[in-house]
Amino acid sequence: MLEPIISGLLLGGVLALLVGPVFFMIINTSIKKGVLPASMLAVGVLLSDAFFAALTFFGSSFIFYLKEYDFIIGISGGLLILAFGIFTFFKEATVNAGALEVIDDSKTRIIDILKGFTMNTLNPSALLFWLGVAGAVTVKEHYTGYNALLFYSSTLGMVFGTDLLKAWVAARLKGIITANFLVWMNRISGLALSIYGIIMIVKIFTGTF
Repeated sequence: MLEPIISGLLLGGVLALLVGPVFFMIINTSIKKGVLPASMLAVGVLLSDAFFAALTFFGSSFIFYLKEYDFIIGISGGLLILAFGIFTFFKEATVNAGALEVIDDSKTRIIDILKGFTMNTLNPSALLFWLGVAGAVTVKEHYTGYNALLFYSSTLGMVFGTDLLKAWVAARLKGIITANFLVWMNRISGLALSIYGIIMIVKIFTGTF
């Protein structure tokens, strides 16, 4: 029971370190409009990630019932995570915290939620990441419905919690968010994802995953 929770928290922590448009939107919104609007953006991101998680998991689970495809799904998922990690590691970060202008046009908190949902959903990296995660979960035979739910809930909960933390400490982070800082954040998260993907591929080949 603890294994899927711990795995989910670790993966969510890595995902939370990724620097992208959602990261900047939450930071800038918090600085310019306050913690509550930024938190509503985080809710929208959470809903978008949950949508991708459900879509990719149930899609890959359907294929998994055809047992001859489980190896292909697992390797594909591992390769996707590995490729995502390598891309993130070498990604150049040239944008600072003040580069994105946040227009204060939100009339309700629902608009803020929709902004977060839309920005994350339109980011192709989000779908690719969850496809890789779904491949990893699908080949774990002990990840039945309950364990898979624990894993995904832990991952999403960690991402959402860290997004809220970003919103809360955004003003303090403003001075240290430089291009060099973002490059190292990408390198750390990219390296962690790459290692996860490699371990996953090796374990699938050896039958220990």
